[in-house]
Amino acid sequence: MFNRKTTRRSILLAGTGAIALLGASVPATFAQDAYEWPQFFNVITPIVGTANHSLAVAWTGEFTAQTGSRARVLPAPNGFSRAAWLNQGEGRIVLYQASDYFDQMDAKEGYATAEAGPTDTRLLNMNQVTGWGYMVRGDSPIQSFADIGPDTRISFSPSSSFLIAGIDALLAYLGMERDDVQLVEVGNYGANTAVIPEGRADVTFTSPTSGPSYEAEAAPDSIRWLPLPHREDDPEAFARYRAIHAGYVPREVESGVTTSHGVYMDHAFQANHVKADEDPEFVYQLIKWMDEQHDSYKDDFQHAHMMSIDNLIAFLDTGALQPLHEGVIRYLEEKGLWKEEYQKRQDQLVELAQAQVAGYQAAMEAATADGITIGADSQQWHEFWADYRQENGLPASFGKAVLDLE
Repeated sequence: MFNRKTTRRSILLAGTGAIALLGASVPATFAQDAYEWPQFFNVITPIVGTANHSLAVAWTGEFTAQTGSRARVLPAPNGFSRAAWLNQGEGRIVLYQASDYFDQMDAKEGYATAEAGPTDTRLLNMNQVTGWGYMVRGDSPIQSFADIGPDTRISFSPSSSFLIAGIDALLAYLGMERDDVQLVEVGNYGANTAVIPEGRADVTFTSPTSGPSYEAEAAPDSIRWLPLPHREDDPEAFARYRAIHAGYVPREVESGVTTSHGVYMDHAFQANHVKADEDPEFVYQLIKWMDEQHDSYKDDFQHAHMMSIDNLIAFLDTGALQPLHEGVIRYLEEKGLWKEEYQKRQDQLVELAQAQVAGYQAAMEAATADGITIGADSQQWHEFWADYRQENGLPASFGKAVLDLE
């Protein structure tokens, strides 16, 4: 199921660890307008075994071979760590999807810290369009959302906000809360899927493109996927679901494990981000290399073909949910792909983001002056941040503010 070449690179690159990011430049062995690439940089990804980690291994291996610049893959234990590591300089590139971005800008869960909170990041490239849905074991009697009830054992991983939101949205659709079902708490993304074939949970929220899903499908009883109800089936229930699960586009699955093909479920545009103040020339040269050399790495992992400019344009055409970096915009302008409507939405997204980041910094200063501890475990801080947003005109839901843009 996984390319042997990719797996070998994963072992070699994932274990390199974080190192200093800025250093002398080295001449590129791949000539690109005489640009001198940095000697090395880290790419922060989800854990080993996920599709996005494997994608990073695929393109960075080829990039290093061509340019002589060492792009190293640094897997983080959860989404909160990925955000913090970017801010702390452990890497220059990090994987986000829209729901991650929205939760970070809202300072939800583990993002409610000084290190991982709202940050002005910009989109670099599209990794893949990934399905996200609800998995059950192949012999499960659960066929739809309607079959989930108080006795249902639901896998629950607090390791990333989007996994939490996936379960909370399911329960909201059903008019239920966490206490109304049996939550089976697990420690990480891999375990969140593994509990299904093991029989320790009945339902989980995961992606059909991830390595753990392929392993689960290969188990003796295999797996199935619950279709997402259509909006018109129950508009009120779907509205409750979408209020929690913003930043997704529903459609039938085309990529991933065979059991998911044709199933109607939410999809996320998953992309790499850099900080807004990242060197524009570095970003421009990197997205140019990714596009012009796509053929050299698109077969190194089964989903790498989705790392295309076409998918980036599809993201823009459906209504961008995160702002792009100026280096990316420059490249799209050169290719004649940047449109006036893209720039209008870009300006709106940047304005929203910068206001949110500035508000968060001001709120932390005010809270600290009042003796309030800033941290994900501080209920007092969560309440202070919510009150501050209301009193200072910041949106109660950053995701909803983005979706409401015209």
